[in-house]
Amino acid sequence: MPLPQPRLFQVPFGTHTLVGDVMAYGTMVNLLVLHGAGQSDRARFRMLREYFVERRIGSAAFDFIGHGETGGELASSSLLSRTQQACRIIDTLQLQQPLSIMAASMGAYTAVKLLEHYDIAHLILLVPAMYTSAAYAVPFNQGFTSIIRQPNSWVQSDAWDVLARYTGWLLIVAGEHDTVIPPGVIKRIYDSATSAKGRQLYIAPQASHLVITDLRAHNPAALGHVLGLITAMLQHTDIS
Repeated sequence: MPLPQPRLFQVPFGTHTLVGDVMAYGTMVNLLVLHGAGQSDRARFRMLREYFVERRIGSAAFDFIGHGETGGELASSSLLSRTQQACRIIDTLQLQQPLSIMAASMGAYTAVKLLEHYDIAHLILLVPAMYTSAAYAVPFNQGFTSIIRQPNSWVQSDAWDVLARYTGWLLIVAGEHDTVIPPGVIKRIYDSATSAKGRQLYIAPQASHLVITDLRAHNPAALGHVLGLITAMLQHTDIS
């Protein structure tokens, strides 16, 4: 059966229009995908989403303000705005709960913040970043960078208390040679999720912060393992 064509959507958000798509057979959407910062956008997850939809795991993804087809000025956005954008997408698309979320880098912090708003059964964090709560509402162009660059600022994140209350499934995929995310962040995420139904950490060998890109190019066996871990979790099977 041919892959379904992505169904584009546009969702108003203030003076912007959030652009994204749904990739699924029929109306069943099990997974929300959140991209990271920098030059990232939802297109980076196209291959993963195609892999999942072949296994009847439908997904929705969108471009945050300042990225991809949504466009706009990234500098005036914030972590708070990114949470609000994700909430607008979930509510407008009426995504089924409990949700499954796969998120990368900065998007992983947004995913954790969504735990405060929605019933989330599966939380898949790729090279996840976490941030001090002092930076949450600060626009990216008004001191955000100086706040998060304070030594070990992530220790003061509100994510740890949120993760401690999480009772679903957690999978963390880190890169062995990730120079962006401190190893302490990865360990703290795992250690905080003490109430999770199940939790697993996989450190991809030789991979940088661009973990999926690196595995696709240099270690297809490890990429297959990661895809298997994610699929097993989303299909409610043993991930040990």
